[in-house]
Amino acid sequence: MSLSSCSLGRQTSECGRLLRGPTPLTRPQPRRPSLVVRAAFTLKDASGKAATHSKPTVSIGSSASSDVRISGPSAADEHAVITQKGKQTFLKALVGESVLDDSRTWVDGTQLRPGVAYVLGAGSRLAFGEERQAFTIEFEQAAGSNPLVEMMMKGMASGSSPEVKKQLGL
Repeated sequence: MSLSSCSLGRQTSECGRLLRGPTPLTRPQPRRPSLVVRAAFTLKDASGKAATHSKPTVSIGSSASSDVRISGPSAADEHAVITQKGKQTFLKALVGESVLDDSRTWVDGTQLRPGVAYVLGAGSRLAFGEERQAFTIEFEQAAGSNPLVEMMMKGMASGSSPEVKKQLGL
């Protein structure tokens, strides 16, 4: 068998018989069904006005391009971001690092560090700026445990007191 008779640009077996269909090495793999998680959450303000957001990332700030508008002297143009990834919902403050900066962000009364994404629970109370413009976030809480959250909790609890470990069941 010569090399020149095999280089016709067609799939052949032993340079003569044309192959029919895919070979075992090129057989397409069946597609696994993919799980599509649709991001959706509702923010309800202090007056009871609710707005549902279906984008995976929602911006909060005083700029006209923000998805959720807040106002006041301590509301930054780009104040915070809510992101949904998989079964988790996160809030990340984008401002508030400086001592002179009043652009703060809180979750359930706890001030957040800028640049750090915090996991939110359904019913969390979010507040922005010194005026503490408040919202309550609602979303479908994922059922079952989350392995990542469990691992993080165990890591944090490993250096804690015996009383804390007992309360956590560790």
